[in-house]
Amino acid sequence: MSAPAASASRAAARSWLAALYPAVWRWHFWAGLLITPVLLVVALTGAAYVFHDELDRWAAPELFTVSPADGAVRQPYAVRLAAARAALPATWEFDAFAESADPRAADVFTFENDRDGAHAHRQVFVDPYTARLLGDRDFDRSIFVIALKLHRTLFAGSVGQYFVEAATCWSIVSLLTGLLLWWPRGKEKLWGVWLPRLRRGTRFALRDLHTIPGLYLFAAALAIMVTGLLYTPVWGRAALTGLYLGRQLPPAYISPPKSTPPAPGAAPLTIDAVMAEARTHYPFPEYRLQAPDQPTAPWIVYGPTQDGDLADGVVYLDAATGKTLATIDYPSLRVGAQVALLFYSIHTGSIFGLTTKLLAVVACLVIAAMSVTGVWMWWRRRPAGSFGAPRRTGGEAVPRLVGGVIVILAVVFPLVGASLVLLWAGEWLLRRLRPAS
Repeated sequence: MSAPAASASRAAARSWLAALYPAVWRWHFWAGLLITPVLLVVALTGAAYVFHDELDRWAAPELFTVSPADGAVRQPYAVRLAAARAALPATWEFDAFAESADPRAADVFTFENDRDGAHAHRQVFVDPYTARLLGDRDFDRSIFVIALKLHRTLFAGSVGQYFVEAATCWSIVSLLTGLLLWWPRGKEKLWGVWLPRLRRGTRFALRDLHTIPGLYLFAAALAIMVTGLLYTPVWGRAALTGLYLGRQLPPAYISPPKSTPPAPGAAPLTIDAVMAEARTHYPFPEYRLQAPDQPTAPWIVYGPTQDGDLADGVVYLDAATGKTLATIDYPSLRVGAQVALLFYSIHTGSIFGLTTKLLAVVACLVIAAMSVTGVWMWWRRRPAGSFGAPRRTGGEAVPRLVGGVIVILAVVFPLVGASLVLLWAGEWLLRRLRPAS
């Protein structure tokens, strides 16, 4: 390419970026400002939840940990379950059981009961070696369950779930537009691009502290946000529907097998028989057990995947006969289903242990800090008596790429599209109601 042609090409690129920048800036401004209250709550509760297992054990070691004697052998499951049952009134029904691979971990039995028309859950802790009762607690009122409800629903039920999903989708938009706004345009070298300018006054310090930490944790923050969408009402259901239509999900997940209704007067299947049958399929050094809650519901035993381990699987057992009804083998799942199983461990940072947990906590705190510094910058810079939102100038030509990106975002994130429609409708209504000058 000749020198004049190269110069013309660079000039065209600068002109295109000059038109793109204000459009991206407006998107970043409104996305960041509107979602900040929700994003702060979600980010801070998410950071608190990352180490909930470790903090639970630290706060109540008398419930979660045991000190087995040398050569101690675990009691039969039925004996341990009987000890747990004895701790609660007969109105509480056995719901679930968790056994850890850690030999010093206590058994955790979960029971449920109706309270004010809703299911209440209580956890009972038992020493697996002696069947000694260690204590119990109201699971629904434990601090991390409360934090998780706030994280997922804002204590506003299904309406709160939609707000959280919308805020998460717009957070992704804000993160992507923030990257474009940060992108060096030829003049910046080091300070203000890769290192914060902390000695040049509050304005520069706020701008750089808002931008640069997010740059270094961009991938972690984006991974946390995207994986969290799997547990939302719109995007999550759409993703699972896509996996179903793509034949990625196993038949037992789509349509769990039914159990044989127990015969009148028949002795119930013991938990020892359930585990003996389940272990003919997988070793289950650590697992979760779900008890039947209906006459045709099966026993379900499954290996946890929160640490990214997909070595085991799921076993469905007939509650009347104890025979295996179906299995789901994690290593044999199709790629889409395996990726979906890993979403939780990526979202919580537990996929590679302590390192990624710490990374997740720092990323959540940086997301919260970016929200605060963004609002702080707007508040300091806004003109007196004005809201200070960026406006579109009359002669500004927005590249067609922006329109295409808007359409893509509205399709990929349906609540972004829905909120844009609401915003445009509100803007149109305000113009109609505004008196003519």
